[in-house]
Parts: sequence; C-alpha cells; structure tokens
Amino acid sequence: MSRRYRVRDGIIIRRNALPNGDIVATILGEKGKWHGIARKGKIPGGNLGRLSLFHDVTIQYYRRGEEALALITQVQLNGALSRLSQPDVYPYAHILAELADALSVEVEPGGQIYDYLASGLRGLNQHRDTELVALAYAWKLTAQAGLAPQVATCTHCKTTSQLAFFDIAGGGLGCQQCRVGLPLLERQAAEVQQLVRGSVRTTLDMRLPDRALHWRILHRYLAYHVRPLKSLINLSSLTETYKGEASRV
Repeated sequence: MSRRYRVRDGIIIRRNALPNGDIVATILGEKGKWHGIARKGKIPGGNLGRLSLFHDVTIQYYRRGEEALALITQVQLNGALSRLSQPDVYPYAHILAELADALSVEVEPGGQIYDYLASGLRGLNQHRDTELVALAYAWKLTAQAGLAPQVATCTHCKTTSQLAFFDIAGGGLGCQQCRVGLPLLERQAAEVQQLVRGSVRTTLDMRLPDRALHWRILHRYLAYHVRPLKSLINLSSLTETYKGEASRV
C-alpha cells in the first residue's frame, strides 16, 4: 500500500512518551485536531524535543490505510514560547491546551479554537498577569465551542436584573428571586459577565480580586458541561480553596 505523505502546521496540545521511547502527540491546527506517533530516533536529527507541549510546529507524516495514528517523519519548529515552561506559567498553559483538546473533539476544521489557543499561549508568554490571561482565554475557548454560560439573563426566569447566583447545572447566572446556585456579590456577577462576554483586552484590565471563586466556577462548570480537567483539579488556587470545604455548587 502506498505511503501518502502530508504536511500540516499546528500546536502540540498533548504529548505522551511510551516506554519504548516513542512519542504520541496530539496536534491542533487550523484544519482540525489529529494524532501522530514519532518513532524513537527516526526523525532526522533525532530531536523529539521539537514535539514538546505548546510548540508551534510543521509536521510531515504519512498514514497507511485506516490507521488511527499518523507516522511522524519530520518536525520543523516554527516557534517556542520560552516563558511557558516556567513553573508559575506552565500550569495555566496546560489548562488552555487541555481545554482546547476537550473542546475540539467535535469542532469542524476551520473553527476558532486553534486561533484562541494560539492567542492565549502568546498572552501567557507576554502578559504580566498570567492567571487573568488563563481565566479570560478559558472562557473564550468555551464560548467558541458554543458552550458558554448564559450570563445576560437569569437561566430560569430570563430577567436581566439582580443576577446574584451562578447555577452550574442550569448553565449560567440566576437572579435573587430564583435563588439557585452559588451566591455571588453584585460585583462578582458583573465579573463573570465580563469574563464570558467581554473582549479579552478589556478583561485584562480588570483587577478581579476573588480569583479562587472564579476558578471554582470555571472548574465546576467545565466538569459538568464539558469534562473534568486534570490541569484544573491540580491548580494550586483550587487545591487551597477545597481544603476543608464541602461542595456547595
């Protein structure tokens, strides 16, 4: 059976090293998400490090028949964002990559998941407030997949006033009359609206003092409507928040 070589660009969003030294990578690009395997020592130069997480790469590969994994034969590194490997930045990059992976399962090629992931990773590499960048882009990625919460009106009675609860199961903000979900201050409800619906530029000008609350909302919302993200579960701010706290949402 003939080998059909192809070339595609993308960002490494998942990377698994097998016991034999092979690397299985998941790549997200403008044409969609795909999976490939790089055999140990088979890439020219032997540099499997080019397949590190968050790298922007051009990959040559081929498939035999209906094989699920493409065989990666060449990797060209187009760009590496060096700050993403720092201990205080890496967890946030991992959140965005894992979320993009979860959301792109059913996304058609040409969607904006890739664009927002690339923009979010660049933001983490450049902006001084990496935590706020991660929160902003996590909600933007969710919105691009059509899964954003309803924050303009109450999810139950549709009123636009006195929004003071976040209803995880209901999928958005609730009002003082319906009283379903996690109670919020008026300021906190406005922050949720900005994170979900506001522009990234405006969002990055926010102070956002109650960040543990916003991580908890994001974590539980994604766990219910998408899937639990290991990177979010392991986030230190969530870990501290959950110590001695019973689930209330």
